[in-house]
Amino acid sequence: MLSKDYLINEFTSPIDSLSLDELSNMIISENFPLSELIELNFHKDRRISFRSAWVMEKIAFNDINYITPVFEDILNRFNKIHNPSLARHYNKILLQVFSLKKQNTLPEPLKNILDKSNPEIIIEGCFKWILTPKCPVAALIWSIEILLNYIDDYPWLKEELPPIIQRINVDSTPGLKNYCSKISKKFKYF
Repeated sequence: MLSKDYLINEFTSPIDSLSLDELSNMIISENFPLSELIELNFHKDRRISFRSAWVMEKIAFNDINYITPVFEDILNRFNKIHNPSLARHYNKILLQVFSLKKQNTLPEPLKNILDKSNPEIIIEGCFKWILTPKCPVAALIWSIEILLNYIDDYPWLKEELPPIIQRINVDSTPGLKNYCSKISKKFKYF
């Protein structure tokens, strides 16, 4: 029987992506409460936090419906993310939700939760990472991408993001410079 202690042991042991796939399949097949996995996402041990969030992402990408019971909790905790690796995985889950919504394939229960959520919590969480010095590139880029989903409802983002993107572009890597260039071109269409 799968337990929180078992998962903690697994997350603190040498692990690879295949092991995470196996763990995510076990969680699904044994109907392990994702609320307990979320608690591990916010564990003080960064390795447990990161690996458990990676598993949550794998579960969400396996079938987005699995996260329905905890999606509201994910959104409500978005600005409390304490670890850039956790932010990366939560950002990817949320971007998957937005992608499905744009394609009109987001399951209705998830759409309802997203529509009733407080976007300011998510926006605040994204700005937290965008404004964090030396933020890992993935957390930074995914945060900007999430904010782009709110531009129509929060027009002030159109004014705030371009100077931030210019600042990010100053001493960035070639890949990040390329991203900043592409995203700056997008702003001409908003």
